[in-house]
Order: sequence, then C-alpha cells, then structure tokens
Amino acid sequence: MTEASELSRPQGNKRRAWWRSHVEGMGAGLRRLLRDPFGQLLTLGVIAVALVLPAFGFLALDQIDRAAVAWRPSSDLTVFLAAGEPVERAIELADALQDRPEVAQADVRSPDDALAELRQMSDFAEALGALDANPMPALVIIRLTPVGVARLDEFKAELAARAEVDWVQIDRRWLERLDALLDLARRAIVLGAAILAVAVLLVVGNTIRLEISLRREEILILKLLGASDGHVRRPYLYIGIWYGIVGGLLALGLVYAGLHWVQPAVDRLALSYDAGISLEGLGGRGTALLIAYGAALGWLGAWLASARHLRDAEPR
Repeated sequence: MTEASELSRPQGNKRRAWWRSHVEGMGAGLRRLLRDPFGQLLTLGVIAVALVLPAFGFLALDQIDRAAVAWRPSSDLTVFLAAGEPVERAIELADALQDRPEVAQADVRSPDDALAELRQMSDFAEALGALDANPMPALVIIRLTPVGVARLDEFKAELAARAEVDWVQIDRRWLERLDALLDLARRAIVLGAAILAVAVLLVVGNTIRLEISLRREEILILKLLGASDGHVRRPYLYIGIWYGIVGGLLALGLVYAGLHWVQPAVDRLALSYDAGISLEGLGGRGTALLIAYGAALGWLGAWLASARHLRDAEPR
C-alpha cells in the first residue's frame, strides 16, 4: 500500500463519519417530528402563518406591478392642441420635435382618431355618440428619450408655452405615484415579515429548549463520553430545519388555496375592465425560496436555543 493511500484513508473515514452524523441527525429530527405530529401543530402553524402572510403580500405586489406594466401608456407626453387648430399644425409640431434629443418618437392623432380611441377606452361611448360635434382636439403623442425623462418638467413647460398648444399631459405621473405606493407597501411587508420571523425564532427556540430539558440526562452522558457540542447540537438543528420545511409546505398549500378562493373575484373585476387577469402562483423558484426561508428560520431558532441551553447542560 502506498503512502498516499495511507494518508487518504483517514480523510475518507472522516468524510464518511461527517456525512453519517448528518444523516443520523436528519433522521433523528424527522423522527422527533413524526413521533407527535399533532403536538407540533402550534409551532408548525406559527411558521406557516409567518411565511404565508409575506408570501401573499409579495404576490399581490407582483401582480399589481405586472398589471401596471401591461396597462402602461405607450407615451410619456400627450400634447393637446388648442380647439380649432387643424391637424396640419399637429403634423408640423411632430415634425419639428422629431430631431429634438428629448424625443424618441412623435405620433399624430387627428380629432377623429382621438375620439375613436376615447370611445374604445371609455364607458361613455353612447354619450359620446350623441354629440353633434367632435369635442376632441388634434394630439401629438410623444415618447421620451432618457434625456427627455431627465428634463421632463422643463420640456413640458416648453411645449405648453407654444401658441398652438392648449395642454400637455404627463401620462406616466400616475405610475410614479403607484411606484411610490408599491415601495411603501413593500417596506411594510418586509417589516411585517421581520416581526413574524422573530415570532418563529421564539416559538422554535422554546420548542428546542423544552426538548433539551427533556433529554438533559442523555446529553450529559454523551458529553461524558467525549461528544462535542456540535455533535450534540446537530439533531436539534435538524429538528428546527424540519419544522421550517413542513411549515413552508403548509404555507405553500395556504397560498394556493387563497389564490383559488380569490380568483373568482378577480375574474369579475377583470370582466368589468374588459381585461384578462389571472393570478399566478409562486412558481418553482418562489416555492424553493419559501421552503428555504422556513428552513433557515427553523435552523436559526434551533441554533440560538441550543447554543444557549447546551452550555447549561455540562457535566459537573
């Protein structure tokens, strides 16, 4: 036998022992959970609620953001010409703006085209059809470049000062307000998730503390036999991980049950706006993140509790 094989054998034995200890710890944690599953409903329920509420919040924000993108106007500025101005003036204005660095594209809408679009977008089609004359002016719809976005207010004031222009509308102002509201809601959800995460740590930590107290004599014997703190702590860490995984699966079921319950109301709302809206679930990546987040919270709560209480279980 060569010297290299002699040196690699202890390393291989250590690696196998390390894997075996983790497999045994994982099995011990799962058996502990399965031994009294109904007795763990409080802990699992707290974890599930702590996961499902932020999940619903972020799903709602994602759906609103998708809807905002889908309904985003095709322009950044709409220039309304003064009443009585012919469409030729709108064409002249669009041609004059095409070479400006602020303008990516300028499209003209005649009064008839503007009225037709208003009828399609409005619930007042019948009322508009009863009018004797077309009240819509000619429009110039402008897509802005990044330069135009940077000097939006100045460019708007410049266009509004032209003699043939009656009004300039910033079509994306409502999106800016929506973005501000979404950012506020996102921060509130993150804060709520952090508070619920602390609740999970406390519940899991208390459960692990009780488990350590029940097995105090067993822990003392293991330490007398030379077991390290890591070896003694490992099964309790896996108990916390299993709590998180099962709690994450319960939260996943609650998420999809909630989406299924809400979808009919969303369908009725979409029908009133002639839009197709379908709630989407977490997907594969979101599901993995939800379960991983639950497992991480369970592990952290178990680690904090075991690190604190295993120090008290020392042989004297």
